[in-house]
Amino acid sequence: MKSFKIAAAAIGAAAAIFASGVSAQSGGVLLPITITNASGNVADMTKAADGNPNTIWNAGAGPTQWIDIDLGSERMFSILRMLPSQNPPGNTVHHVWGRNDAGQWFDFGEVSGYTQDNQWIEYKNLKEIPVRTIILQTTSSPSWVAWREFQVYDGGDLIESCHTNYPAGVAVYRTARLGRCPDYTFGASYFLRDTRNLPKGAEVYVCSTYQMNGWSWLANSNAPYSGTLPRQGRCGEYQNDSLFLMRKN
Repeated sequence: MKSFKIAAAAIGAAAAIFASGVSAQSGGVLLPITITNASGNVADMTKAADGNPNTIWNAGAGPTQWIDIDLGSERMFSILRMLPSQNPPGNTVHHVWGRNDAGQWFDFGEVSGYTQDNQWIEYKNLKEIPVRTIILQTTSSPSWVAWREFQVYDGGDLIESCHTNYPAGVAVYRTARLGRCPDYTFGASYFLRDTRNLPKGAEVYVCSTYQMNGWSWLANSNAPYSGTLPRQGRCGEYQNDSLFLMRKN
């Protein structure tokens, strides 16, 4: 399947949950990551991605601090998992940024809540934007900024097509009339995302729930038939321009 890159035209929001304990995600494809830069103490920065939660990168100071997570190539990511080394526990705020190979920056959103040492924080990405580097910026914390480990799950390939004749799990997340498909009945371009290998708990926006096997629709009580609100105007080539927020079971 052909992958393609999109930038600021992607629309979406991000959701974050805080998971207790250090249990691993079910399924999904972990991306190989390296740490390429950090604020404060750079000598130990690689310890935040060495696969050992007992080794720690400590910035050596409190917020604001940041660390760069290199994905090796431009990739979509679905879930960013963060294991803090934090004493004392308390409310923290972490901002997630992305940067592509061309140097463009993207604002993915914020993770905030009560966190504590050795408990995973999960950020669920809903933006269909491939990036090379994830920059995690801690802007508020009661302790020095330190991380034990990071994990990044692949977000699947992006595809542009003149039709939707793809296997179950390859979902349309946007439509447009761009004049690229004049020989097809509807003349529409369909932007699809391969969701088949996403990890349990991942969330995506789609224009239709058809053939989303193993996914559950996070229905909005105010829109039980027309999809998730707001619709965002992403799915104009589908009936009612409906948009659905789905979660992997």
